[in-house]
Parts: sequence; structure tokens; C-alpha cells
Amino acid sequence: MPNTSVRADAEGMPKVNRLAPHPADDLSFMHRKPRDVGGICYWNIEATGRYGADCDNGFSLAREYLDYVGKHPTNGNATLLACIVNDMMGRRRDEGKLSGVELAFLNEVNRHAMATAKVVVATMGGAA
Repeated sequence: MPNTSVRADAEGMPKVNRLAPHPADDLSFMHRKPRDVGGICYWNIEATGRYGADCDNGFSLAREYLDYVGKHPTNGNATLLACIVNDMMGRRRDEGKLSGVELAFLNEVNRHAMATAKVVVATMGGAA
């Protein structure tokens, strides 16, 4: 059987063999934390304070996320959105509200969830 591992070269991190791509290496809004801290930063985005520009950025980031999970529908990516939202909330804790970046990101992901749900309901006759 051929070796299907992928070589990743995250900035400042050693190359590792793995079977599937890792979102922290592939998505622009995520990164691996330094080795001494460990873990993943799932939302590394700062708002500009310009609502329209922030919304445009949020929509673009959502499309990037949706394209990624569409191409890589793994068990790990099934929980990715929850990790992203958790980090969004942590970054905006002091402000007490999400910025246009986060709101637009979630809006776009929700639009796609609704479209998918409509197809599932039409195909399967409703939720179980």
C-alpha cells in the first residue's frame, strides 16, 4: 500500500508525517502555539473596528473554512467549528461582544448549514 502521509511545514515548526492535513497549518486564521505552550490557536484574527471591512473579512474566512472542511471531512474537522467559536469568544471576552469579523463568519457558516439542512430535509423527509 502506498504511503499516503502528508508533509507539513508550519512556520517555525518541524516537518511531521501525518495522514491528513491539519487545519492549523492550512487555515489562515489558525496557528500552532509555541511548543513550550502547546496546542492550537483556533482564531487569530483582530477586528479593525471598521464594521464593513470586518464583515468582508469574516465572510472570506468563513468561505476558507467551508472550503477546507468540504475538502477534508474528517472526524477531527467535525469538531473544528466548536473550537473556533470557543476561541472567538475568548478573544472578545473583554469587549463583551463579537466583532463584525466573527458575526459575518458565523452568518456565512449558518447560511451553508441552512442550505444543507434544506437538502437533507427534502431528501430524507425531515429530522430524525
